[in-house]
Amino acid sequence: MRQMESPPFEPVADMKALKAFLTERIEDYALEPGNSAMDLVLFKDALLHLCRINRILNQPRGNALLVGVGGSGRKSLAKLATFVAEQRCFSIEITKNYRITEFREDLKQLYRLTGGQNKATTFLFDETQVRDGW
Repeated sequence: MRQMESPPFEPVADMKALKAFLTERIEDYALEPGNSAMDLVLFKDALLHLCRINRILNQPRGNALLVGVGGSGRKSLAKLATFVAEQRCFSIEITKNYRITEFREDLKQLYRLTGGQNKATTFLFDETQVRDGW
């Protein structure tokens, strides 16, 4: 998880050091304005998934479909991996009056951020944001 122009992919030699690093990054995430504290349990599989998500996010045009049961931590791990990769997390906010027009405006904002301003951004879209009837 070193920040480089072209990060090398290498096996994790010390899982305890990785866990300590990520625990520190969770604390840093909570200190950022607008972020709430994450109460994550970093067990071995969570660490490995976090490393995979981070590797994908650092690739050009990297994207991932995270699948799992509700409450498994997909969204939290994606947010943490985005923070570790020093990217912005963009997510739409569904309200009662949210329609296709608002969705298009959100996409325009995302395109301006990524294409116009060239900001590294993660678009986080989960199953609760899928609407039927547009």
